[in-house]
Amino acid sequence: MKEVVLAEKTIKGNKIRTRNGNIEEIIGLWSQISEMNLLENIYAVYFNYESDHTGEFDFLIGNELFDSEEEIILKKDNYLAIEIKEATPEKVGQTWQEIWRNQDIYDRRLFTADFEEYLPTGEVTIYLAVK
Repeated sequence: MKEVVLAEKTIKGNKIRTRNGNIEEIIGLWSQISEMNLLENIYAVYFNYESDHTGEFDFLIGNELFDSEEEIILKKDNYLAIEIKEATPEKVGQTWQEIWRNQDIYDRRLFTADFEEYLPTGEVTIYLAVK
């Protein structure tokens, strides 16, 4: 886990409004990946939080090259980067559970826009916007 400053980028993709308990909706959006034909890094972005991770939020899956009117501009900001070497859905979910239980991380989070970056190498990094 390390703190980084990331440059602004625009991610375009498919979006839903959901909450963490709505696993079927989230899986449904992930199932669209093959149809989207995303050839570069894939981003799963959480934004427009109602409150924190317990409330509703917008969830967008896409990348910088996808042709879509749905987009999120990730502003240049401070992020906490959490690398996941074993990029299975179970490991990503387990990492989020650990994030939600960590009070120090919770206290630093801005709940503006957080995202997962999936690299072609199979690695995943979760980026949390922090103070």
